[in-house]
Amino acid sequence: MPAFSIPPNIKGLIFDIDGTLADTMPAHYRACLKVARKYNFEFPLDYFIKMAGIPTKDVFRDLLKIQHINTLSVDVLSALKEQYYLEEIPAIKPISFTMDIVKTYAGKLPMSMGTGGTKEIAVPNVEIIQAGQYIPILVSAEDVTLHKPYPDTFLECAKRMGIEPQNCLVFEDAVNGFKAAEAAGMAWIDVNKYHTPDYSY
Repeated sequence: MPAFSIPPNIKGLIFDIDGTLADTMPAHYRACLKVARKYNFEFPLDYFIKMAGIPTKDVFRDLLKIQHINTLSVDVLSALKEQYYLEEIPAIKPISFTMDIVKTYAGKLPMSMGTGGTKEIAVPNVEIIQAGQYIPILVSAEDVTLHKPYPDTFLECAKRMGIEPQNCLVFEDAVNGFKAAEAAGMAWIDVNKYHTPDYSY
């Protein structure tokens, strides 16, 4: 059972995937580090955490700009990172806090998933944690033009659920996701209060 009850005005639940439903963030960071080491540039953990929720290409593009590197292809780096990450997926575990909530409210409230990741990454993540059987709606990077911290991802989730934004509750783990929820006029829960990713391995 969830550690709290859903407020009565909430008619729909929206879940981020990475770091919210699935304990993927350390695996994503390991994949980013492999790319950085292969091409001899830095990928600081604090930068990775700050950019959580933003599409991979944008993350690499901004990082290369910060480090004044203009000799590498963002497309090549992003594709390699996704390849490295896909190798990690079989070991991904669900985050019990949010998955318990999903199971509790399945069939009782409309639910959706909103991620800055591509479908290529999001779908395997959802499958490995078996969230798709409870949450039928997935909004990924391909479905909107503006990504978190813009509200478009969560607004599209609300639209597909048929729920007004002010009646949606967002579960997120990243600052950009919190900002996106606020911009959409939605309440949000910080999953970091209930789960801490382990970047030490």
